[in-house]
Order: sequence, then C-alpha cells, then structure tokens
Amino acid sequence: MDPGVRGSLLGGRRDRPGEGRKGSRKALLVGGGAAVLLALGVAGQLTGAWPDPTVTIGSDERNQAGGPVTIEAEQLYKAYSDDPGAAARRFGNREIVVSGEFLRIVPDGYGSLDLRLKTSNPNVQLGIDVAQLAIEDAKQLRPGQRVTLSCQHMGSGGDELWVQDCAIQQTDDAALPSPPPPPNPPSPEDQDKQEQ
Repeated sequence: MDPGVRGSLLGGRRDRPGEGRKGSRKALLVGGGAAVLLALGVAGQLTGAWPDPTVTIGSDERNQAGGPVTIEAEQLYKAYSDDPGAAARRFGNREIVVSGEFLRIVPDGYGSLDLRLKTSNPNVQLGIDVAQLAIEDAKQLRPGQRVTLSCQHMGSGGDELWVQDCAIQQTDDAALPSPPPPPNPPSPEDQDKQEQ
C-alpha cells in the first residue's frame, strides 16, 4: 500500500473530530440511563416499591377532608367568630350542608342571587351564593322559613361570612310534593254496574 494513503488512513483514526467521540459517549450514556430506568421500573412493578403519585387538585382537597360538613348557620357563624383561623382550616376546602332560618334574597351584582340566613348577631348574616340551577328554587323561599342548602365550599375574601355554589336541598314545608290521595273505594252501586 502507498505509504501516503496508509498514513492518511491511520492518521484519520487518530485525528477523529471531537464530535464523533461526544456522539458515542451521548449514545452510551442515554442508552445506559434508559436501561437503568427500565430496570428500576421493572423492579418496582415486581415488588410494588413505587408509591402512587399524589396529585392535589382543589376538588381532591375537598374530598380528602372527610366528606361534607353538616352544620347549622349559627354554629358556622360561632366557629368563625370564635377562631377564624381554626374555622378556615376546618371548613375551607370542604363541601358544607348548612341549615338555618331564611331571612331574605339579595341580588349579588353578577346576575345571580344571594340568600341570607339568620345568626345570633343581627348585623352578621350567613351569605349563601346560590348556584345558577337553584335560582328558581330560591325565589320560592319565604322569610322565616327553615332551609337546608348543599354548598361546594366557603367563600373567600371580603369581611362577610358566606358559602358558595349552593343548591337548596329541602325546606321546612313540603320539600317534596305530597302524594295524591288514594282513590275512593267503589260504592256498592258501582260494583253492581261493573258486574253487569
């Protein structure tokens, strides 16, 4: 072989550009890393060592708290007036079923209605943000009537005590329509007519 050609071939091997070596190292590292991750994943599946990932979303926080709180409007008012911080931790991200005496309806300025429930402080009433689907039910309420509402969570901001996205569950007078009266038994004359 020609010594010049042989020298250039041998020199080409020694004088390889740095890119080639980096590319080989990258491929080796990526391949090795993938193999290690695959091995860990298989080992975790076999032994159950991998914990399930925990993702916390607003509605999940509500459910983690132990389900809805059932409370009277007066008790909710007292909890917030006695210790606002503790009450916020207890009720903040939970569904609330609240009952109390209906006082009045107040337009909220956003095209919806707010209700007010009575507390022991005439200057502080529990505000109820009515869900859009419950507006017609809210319009049927009368002052002094006892009502139970299912609400998504406590409101935040401002200096008023209020709950949000509420629907009326029942009222003190006939939450469900009364069933129709049973039919009258046939009279003896009607029975004679049917037999003929």
